Amino acid sequence: MRRVYSLFYRLLPVIKVNVDDELYLLNEDEIAAIKKREHIAIVISAIIGALGVILLYVPYYLFPQWFQPIPFTLMGKTFQVPVAFILYSVLLVAIEILLLTFLNIWCAHEIAVSTGFLNYENKRHPEKHNLLLDIGLEKKNKKVLSYGIDPLIGVNRKALIAWNLLFILKATLTNFLFRFFIQRVMGRYLVRAIQDFAGIPIFAFWNAYGTRTILKEARVIIMGQNLIELLMNRIKYAGGIPDDKKSIISDTMQYIAVSKRDFHQNHFLLTHNLFEFFGIEERKGHWDEKNYLSELKEADPAIRNQCLFIILLGDLLDGKISARERVKLKNLRDLGLVEYSDMEMKQFTKDFLEGRGIEPLLQKYLG
Repeated sequence: MRRVYSLFYRLLPVIKVNVDDELYLLNEDEIAAIKKREHIAIVISAIIGALGVILLYVPYYLFPQWFQPIPFTLMGKTFQVPVAFILYSVLLVAIEILLLTFLNIWCAHEIAVSTGFLNYENKRHPEKHNLLLDIGLEKKNKKVLSYGIDPLIGVNRKALIAWNLLFILKATLTNFLFRFFIQRVMGRYLVRAIQDFAGIPIFAFWNAYGTRTILKEARVIIMGQNLIELLMNRIKYAGGIPDDKKSIISDTMQYIAVSKRDFHQNHFLLTHNLFEFFGIEERKGHWDEKNYLSELKEADPAIRNQCLFIILLGDLLDGKISARERVKLKNLRDLGLVEYSDMEMKQFTKDFLEGRGIEPLLQKYLG
């Protein structure tokens, strides 16, 4: 299927937007173009979700003869299995997933064009091509593991799988709970057809929510790519790190990974650039947070400032400050390493997402 999605990406036109040279900042034309495309995508996604329910149940009630159950005997008992309805449901789900994936790829493509990240000249570049497809396909980048950085170190993997499965089934579970609720409230006075069609707003909402999440992720990754490039240029001017101190950079990246608990494209890119620039080799089984924080506090001020900026940037690069990150920020404040409050970090995150930049952080830590 990736070939089909790749062909769709290549067929998308690059509609020119009045972009500027500051790729990590957005002007008014860029912001307007992005918001227009976001609104269009969210509405289309909601319509797809609503149509999925309508197209499932309208034929079912208009042409019941098409969906007659087939009797199956198992262990002496006969069961009526709606085979035709199940197959029809699977077909509709497959079509809906295909349409939503195309929509996600279009979203990523349009935001990339609107921010100046993508243009006529570089659209077919393999890195940009694969990056935007991965955004549309919601594919996680686990290459960070090749550097010895593991976001899930110490995590209960079974609990994580259960949580992810629950998240994937969120729309179906919400619909089930809603139908259970209205059935309890209205009981036998509510015909089954109303229960079935009650899923229309639920699936429309979850589709719109999912597309909004993709839109935000696309903007985060695209803006983050540009900001990381700016960071690397500033670090080059700020000076390197002695060979015997380079391990503090890999520990910094592991600290961020544990804070995020996610395989994020921006985290991988930041790790890749820093490891390549400083010539850091893969390290495994070295993580000790208490020792790292002690080493960071005692480090040379120039090295400490670089690491602190990398930590704060890492917090911003996925577009949100989680509860776990707020706890770690408090620990850093208690140690006297940073002074920014949760609200200030949220504002930096908002500025980053809206293309206003994070120049105060750059000036404070990298000059």
